[in-house]
Order: sequence, then C-alpha cells, then structure tokens
Amino acid sequence: MRGYQLVTGSSGVYQAEEARISQGVVEADHTGYSGAGFVNLANAAGSYAEWTVQAGAATGATLDLRYANGAALDRPMDITVNGIRIATGRPFPPTANWDTWATSSLPITLKAGANTIRATSTTVDGGPNLDRITVR
Repeated sequence: MRGYQLVTGSSGVYQAEEARISQGVVEADHTGYSGAGFVNLANAAGSYAEWTVQAGAATGATLDLRYANGAALDRPMDITVNGIRIATGRPFPPTANWDTWATSSLPITLKAGANTIRATSTTVDGGPNLDRITVR
C-alpha cells in the first residue's frame, strides 16, 4: 500500500517514492538516488512527504533524511512525528547540484505501533528533493 512500509522493530529504510506526497512528484531524472526514484516537492510552502513507520516498542531513534538541493539557498522544512513538530524550519543546505545527495539527521521519539513522520516545506521555494528516510 502506498505510504506504508511496515517493518519489525524501530529501524528501517523508507523510500520517498513510497511516501504520501502532497504537492510533489516522483522523478528519476537525476543520478545517485536509491530505490525507484526520488520526490521533487513543488515550489510551494506546505508541500510534503509523509511516511508511516512501525515500531515494536516506544523508543528513541535517529531520523536520517537523504536529500539533494541544487539551489543556491537552504530549502528549510518542518519535521513532525505523530503530529508533533520536532524541528521548525530545519535547514537543508545546498549540495553541489541536484545529483549530489547529503543526509540530515535528528533525534526522534517513536511510540509502539504506527508512527507518522512528515517533512513539510516552509517557503515558497519548496523543500529539497527527497530520496529516503532511515530510522535507526
């Protein structure tokens, strides 16, 4: 089912093209992504990608967001877990180009069962291209 990749435990890799996407498209016109493609969010505040992550127990974890930003400026995003904003306007700095991927990491807390992780663009320029998230 689109948007759901159920895993046992609290770690796993979730491809962006399997996320629920609002105001964005799945593309494969740049190199270096994993999976079948990446998400190119619309140049609009509020565009987002959202994943459902299953955890076997409540736990602290690290969220890694793999992204590319070929623009000249940061592409900030709000990060929420289960509807709670854990990062406001988190910067996603420029990478060398749209074919160069970087990782931004932050600590999160997961509850037992289904958890929703959302990355939402905060400016009219939209967010960076998203390749995947890893929860570890």
